[in-house]
Amino acid sequence: MPDKGKIMSQVFYERQSKLLGFYQVSFTKGEMSVNEAVIALRMIGFSETIAPTRVREWSALSTTNEPETDRAKKQRLKQMASLEKYILQMKLGKKYYLRLKFNRKELTREETIKKLIQSGQTEETAKETVRLWETE
Repeated sequence: MPDKGKIMSQVFYERQSKLLGFYQVSFTKGEMSVNEAVIALRMIGFSETIAPTRVREWSALSTTNEPETDRAKKQRLKQMASLEKYILQMKLGKKYYLRLKFNRKELTREETIKKLIQSGQTEETAKETVRLWETE
């Protein structure tokens, strides 16, 4: 019988792995609490049982804090935010992500329609979708 699990693209897997590494570093440096780390792992696709297990493994590891410059810390946090954004966009779908940005007024009506058309919708469907979002 064939495996019916979800197939991950190589890019998605690599980015998810990199984000996992950033979470581990943040947790070991004390920037994330246990609950925050579990929630972050659940957000990127770990199950309810695996996420706490992974965090317990991290806490059992030695916590040798290597000094980090402010610049390196800012860069790491910036990359982590970018990877989180990518993972959420892939998991939730582009349409949901565009709706969120449109509702926050980060995208204009025309930009949103253009991006919906680029994602594969017809022009009429895109305009109708944005009109529905405006009426909510």
